[in-house]
Amino acid sequence: MSMSWFLEGAAAGGNGLLISIDTLPFRIGRDASCELPVASRDISRVHASIERTGEDGLRVTDLGSTNGTFVNRERLDKHGCALLNDGDILHFGTSEFRLKCKPDVEEDTEQTTEYMDHTVMFDRSAVLPEHFAMQEREFLEMLKYNLLTVALQPIVEFGSRRTVAYEVLGRGKHPALSQAPMRLLVLSAMLSKEVELSQAFRLAAAHAVAKMPGKVRVFMNTHPQEMFTEDLYASLQTIQSIAPNMELVIEVHETAVAEVDKMKEMALRLKNMGIQLAFDDFGVGQSRLNELAEVPPHVVKFDMSLIRDIDCATPKKQQMVAQLVQLVQSIGSIALAEGVETEAEAAFCQSIGFQLCQGFLTGKPKLV
Repeated sequence: MSMSWFLEGAAAGGNGLLISIDTLPFRIGRDASCELPVASRDISRVHASIERTGEDGLRVTDLGSTNGTFVNRERLDKHGCALLNDGDILHFGTSEFRLKCKPDVEEDTEQTTEYMDHTVMFDRSAVLPEHFAMQEREFLEMLKYNLLTVALQPIVEFGSRRTVAYEVLGRGKHPALSQAPMRLLVLSAMLSKEVELSQAFRLAAAHAVAKMPGKVRVFMNTHPQEMFTEDLYASLQTIQSIAPNMELVIEVHETAVAEVDKMKEMALRLKNMGIQLAFDDFGVGQSRLNELAEVPPHVVKFDMSLIRDIDCATPKKQQMVAQLVQLVQSIGSIALAEGVETEAEAAFCQSIGFQLCQGFLTGKPKLV
């Protein structure tokens, strides 16, 4: 073969197992005569076979197994086959592997990789394990080639309904991946790429803002893992250079503000960069009132769970939200109601002092 193929398995201790597919057909099964003997009761004696197709391609064929052969979690028919691609996730019974082509083991700095030429042991499991993330290759391509875009949602003043800023909402643009940010965030967590995705969304936003006329005020999100790191400040400097017309507000989740000394340092550094600070999702968990007073942000975004149906909520809840709005204003911050969807919600929020509004009522996110 002109291309080298391997099956990657997950071993105890977080190590990786790379099994070379150096003989074709390459049979997987419980029998010791198979090219890959797997000691598991879920595996048939001769469970499946990998064969060459074309010059460099591979396909997998189920050999009438009892517990099935799966490609990317889709079960093949008995004696059915499927073409394979680099990165495909294979299950033989509940034993999981990932197909890899031309692996560069020297680049793997986070885990030890062992080349196996003997029986692989797997524990019996009732469900298909998920040691490997599907669509890893496509996700990494998305980051490498900047296949991302953003949607902008208006932030408006109550009363005038004048747009004063936009929140940046990232979207994927890889044809094989979901555009939905939540799906991409889940995938990034499985691949430990949360910070890279956060930076990539901000970079895509900066390129979009740079094409817009005049000064544009935008709110951008951060990920808790990048808080207080030099990489965060470097990434912010980069997007400022790309979009000098951008007035930037960085959103920090309230759960990330517990370290007051670090937050004070961050607020000062952002101020020196001409960047404002916003606390996001305020009220969704433990409202950090002490930290709010110690490091007053420019904007406090009240979580939509407090805003939804606030006009018909209990008097105690309405009173609580009103008191929080007053507290936010007393420290010099601006209160923003997030997730406003009805005129009744908007009217109540305005009546208790909210200055800014964001939600489907005043503008849905639009791709740019």
